[in-house]
Formats: sequence, structure tokens, C-alpha cells
Amino acid sequence: MKGGNWTAALALAAAPLAIAAAPTVLKSMQPARAAVAAQPSPAASRAAGPPAAGSFIVHAIDVGTGLAIFVEGHDFALLYDAGSNDDGARQPNNRVLAYLRAVRPDLAAIDHLILSHPHEDHDAMIDDVLAAYRVANVWDSGAFNPACAYHAFLDAVAAEPNVIYHDALGSGGSHEASFPASTRRCHGAVRTAAVSVPRGSAIAPGAAIALGTNARMVILHANGNAPARHLNDASVVVRLDLGTRHILLMGDAEAENGRRNPPETPPRANSVEGLLLSRFRPELRSDVLVVGHHGSMTSSRATFLDAVGAAQFVVSSGPTEYSGTVLPDPEVITELESLGTVWRTNFNDVACAMNPRKIGTDNDGKPGGCDNVRITINAAGVIAPAYHRISD
Repeated sequence: MKGGNWTAALALAAAPLAIAAAPTVLKSMQPARAAVAAQPSPAASRAAGPPAAGSFIVHAIDVGTGLAIFVEGHDFALLYDAGSNDDGARQPNNRVLAYLRAVRPDLAAIDHLILSHPHEDHDAMIDDVLAAYRVANVWDSGAFNPACAYHAFLDAVAAEPNVIYHDALGSGGSHEASFPASTRRCHGAVRTAAVSVPRGSAIAPGAAIALGTNARMVILHANGNAPARHLNDASVVVRLDLGTRHILLMGDAEAENGRRNPPETPPRANSVEGLLLSRFRPELRSDVLVVGHHGSMTSSRATFLDAVGAAQFVVSSGPTEYSGTVLPDPEVITELESLGTVWRTNFNDVACAMNPRKIGTDNDGKPGGCDNVRITINAAGVIAPAYHRISD
């Protein structure tokens, strides 16, 4: 690890939940209505180090208003997004680094780092991750945002030794970006206007990418040409195949190009959800869905959820408003509850703000650091979701 190790106080939460082996029968096993979130109960701590061979762990890190998903197998580590609209702390104090060092003090390298799209609540802490760990592969749609966090992200990728950068714009050559003067002093550094990142193979939607033993990812969508005003449409949508189980990561993919409507409203054909339904409907089938756009009514339409067929849903959100709205929308939560169990990183935001023992800065008056969600998948394919309330 480029940064130092931190000691971890690990506490698991909730009992394992066995789920049927075939995703196609998941809905029939669920009650008509499930609790929004189970209350945690103490369990044995996990020893530091990767999970046992054949098992996997998916972590939704409570970053407040944002998203960060850490996935670990016995022989790989993956991070999908690392951003927050609440946590402005820099290395080594931001909540993503604090969480990684608490659960995996042995971790030195991240094999795959995926930026769903360049909004601050998804990319604000990624440059710190690149500074703290060796990163082998970076996956980015290539859509441009003339903002500080994306400038810092590309600078960090360009400076990372031996990294392979992939976008959806092409193979070989370089990813070129030119930033305005307003972003040239950000995250504690003075930056040049132009950034050039050597590019490896392009993102090929539908192609399988090996992660480790019995694990792979399939990128189903990435739009490098999304305009700055519609960057949610750039979202890199990824299905993770972990043993016999499937996890779908949606980023901020939407159903109606920014329009808010109830879940029963069909997705527009040219929206990300609409395109996924037309191009990759069979490939959407998953056991766990990390819900798109923090549970907003712009996303998660009933038609799309039916195609996914998940029984476990993770909603990463916090108290900061998006265009005057605090997410998640209750209409979306109600729809998700009718299909399975919902796990929320904002379960306890008010009390969490002044919690003297949480991940990252304690008692700081800010959300985040309390309601991490951990989903374990054992070698038999049993899925065990739980709140993972730990401190560093």
C-alpha cells in the first residue's frame, strides 16, 4: 500500500440470507412486502485478508451523498466509483480510503477501478485512491466534465505507473482533455490545462472481462459522447458475475433522460434503461441491484426492474439535495420493497453525523461512515447481506 495501514474494528451485521440458485425464480421466493432495512446484530469479525477462495464480498461504502462500491474476491479487488457531495476530506482521511484500510489493511493493489461517470458524487475521491494504491486498469466512459474532480482524476490516471486506461471512445492513442482555468487549482494541486492519458483497448459493451477465478465483469453500457448537461447518460453499467451470482451496478443510469416520473412509467427508448432493455435484456438478470441514480424517480422503472429480477437492492444516498430533491424518492423505495429487501446507506444519517465512532472523521457533523452495507457470497452461492457498522 502506498499509504500506511490502519487498524480495523470489524463488526458484521444481520444473519445470512439464503437465496435460490437461479435468478429467474427470485421474485417468487420474496414476500409481497419486505422491510426497508433489517436492524443489525453483532456477529464474528472477519480476519484481515481477502475472502476465501470461491467466495466474494461486495461493500457499499457509506460516503454520505454519493457512491462507492468495493468488490473483493480471493484473487482480485475492484472499486466502482468513489465520490461524495458531503465528504470533502483529502487523503488519508476520506471515507473511502478509511473504509478500505479498515476492512483490508493488507490491500496494496486494485485490479479494476471503474468511474461510472464524471460527477463529483461519483469521482471526488478517486484521485486519492490512485495515490494510495497501485491500480492496474481504469475504466471510464470518456465523457468529459470540465470540473475539478474529473481533472484531478485524469491527472492521477496519467501519473499512475503501468496503469491501462480504457474508455468507450476508441483503442490506442490517447484520451485528450483540456480544462478551463477554474479547475487548474484543485484538490491541493496546481494543474496544467491539457491532460493526455495513453489508452488501451476500448470498452466493448457485452464483452466479458476476467476478474479472477470464477469471476468476471460485463460492461453493458458506456457512452463517451454524452454531453456535459446529461452526464448520467454516460454511466458505465456493469454486471459482475461472482461465482453463480450476478450483481448489477447502474451508476446514475436513467430511464427518461432526466425526467422524474413514477416507477410504472415505461422507460424512454433512447434512455440508458431503454437501451439496455432493447440490447441486453437477458444479460440484465441479476440477484443484487445497486440501484441507479441513488433511488431517484429518473430511474428504476418497473419494466426495467422486472427484467433485472433482483431480490436484494442497495440504495446509496444521503441528505444533500439533487436539484432541490433529497434522494431516494419514496415511490422508488416502495416499488423496490414490493420486490425484495432494500439496504440503504442513509439508514441512520441524523445520528451518524455526531457519531464518535464511524469510518472516516468522527463526530464531524456530516453524514457518512455509519451505514455501510456488506454482501457476502459464499462458495455455495449463498448471499448474506448485512449492515457493516465499523470504525477506524
